[in-house]
Amino acid sequence: MCAAAALIFVCAPRPVSAEWQLKPFIAGTYGGDTTFLFVRQSDNYGHVGLGVSGMWLGEIFGGEVDFGHTPNFFQGSDPVAALVVDSGVTTVTGNVVVAMPKRLAQYTLRPYIVGGAGLMHIRYDTGTILQLQTLSNLKAMDLGAGVTGFLTRRLGVSWDVRYFRSIDRTREAGSSIDSERLSFWRLNMALAIRF
Repeated sequence: MCAAAALIFVCAPRPVSAEWQLKPFIAGTYGGDTTFLFVRQSDNYGHVGLGVSGMWLGEIFGGEVDFGHTPNFFQGSDPVAALVVDSGVTTVTGNVVVAMPKRLAQYTLRPYIVGGAGLMHIRYDTGTILQLQTLSNLKAMDLGAGVTGFLTRRLGVSWDVRYFRSIDRTREAGSSIDSERLSFWRLNMALAIRF
């Protein structure tokens, strides 16, 4: 009886332990649209940003905190965007992650989808010409998908694309033609470090 119980214990499938991942990334933002004044209303040219995310991931489900910053977000060469001398957009979001089961993706790429909510900090300065400095903190949501592959037990690479959108309906006098709104896409490549 004891031998049978010991055999079942040894041969029974064990639950796959969860893992932590740290992902510093470089990103490109594109496809922006906004209601803020003195900036390009449809921003189809790209900007380079940086960030980091920390993820806890089990067999299928996980959670993530994502931080990204894109400097010079509202600056460009057209006459309206040229008025902006300094700008940046920072996002901080908490997300739910749903990934391909770990047991199916041990030696291959592991796709995932991600979505959540957080804050978007928007800043731009028109300099001495208009003397307008705008600072705004808006509630935001993000939704995206990606894939991670590990080259060694601890190190890998990850790619994902996400859509960010403010969800506030606030309006500051003089800073926006309507309720303050900003949306954009972010494509990033990260170094994935597994713990």
